[in-house]
Formats: sequence, structure tokens, C-alpha cells
Amino acid sequence: MLVRYKTFPSLFNEIDELITSTHPVLNRFRFVESTRGVAMKDSGDAINIAIELPGIAKEDVKVTLHDDVLTVSGGRKQPELKENEQWIRNEISYGKFERSINLPYSVVTEKISATQENGILRITLPKAEEAKPKEITIK
Repeated sequence: MLVRYKTFPSLFNEIDELITSTHPVLNRFRFVESTRGVAMKDSGDAINIAIELPGIAKEDVKVTLHDDVLTVSGGRKQPELKENEQWIRNEISYGKFERSINLPYSVVTEKISATQENGILRITLPKAEEAKPKEITIK
């Protein structure tokens, strides 16, 4: 017997659709893809964050900071098939994503910078003066 192959994001989306379509109240608790790879390091004067966003245009990404929580959100739309086309296999995830990261230090919001190149979003968050380590002289 042949069984159609389904990826986990596809399976989760189908379960989510089944639940929310039968229970309209649950519609606001939809599954949001949040499995983006993140690397965060402390470089002394700043927090540097890299987030994998392959195939997602920078115009489709939103970065916000609120109460020391950095949130990256966006989405990728599934391409529409022409009338005579059909998917043979499609393991690319589509839809909305959101990733929130609690920052370990206070940052200078006016000096935050972000760039996106080769599928990697890089965010530099300069530390606030009170968050930087201070050397104490022993008397």
C-alpha cells in the first residue's frame, strides 16, 4: 500500500486547520511556525543575533523590540499553480512565522541595526551602559 509522504510542518498545519475549522473560538490560537535557527552571542559591547531565514525577502520580515523582547516575524506565501500544474513533492514550508527572544541585557534602541544577506538576518543590539561590565579598582 502506498502512503502519501507528509512533512511535520504540513502535518501540523493540517491538524491546526482541522481544529480551528471545527472550533471557531480556537481560530485565534493558530499554529505559527517558530522553528527558525538562532545564534546569539555577546561581543562585549553588543548582542549579536543571527537568524536563518532562507528564501524570505527582507520586505517580508518585521523586527520589533518591546520590554527587552526581540520579535522577528514574517511569512512566505506558497506560489500558486497554473491550471495544468500540480505538486509532485513540496517540502518547503510556507505561512507565517514568529520568533521571540528574551534579551539578557538592556540595549540602546536607537542604535540597533539589522541586515539580511544570503538567508541570514543579522541584528546588532548595542548594550546600554549599565549592562556593560565594569572593572572595579580594589583600594
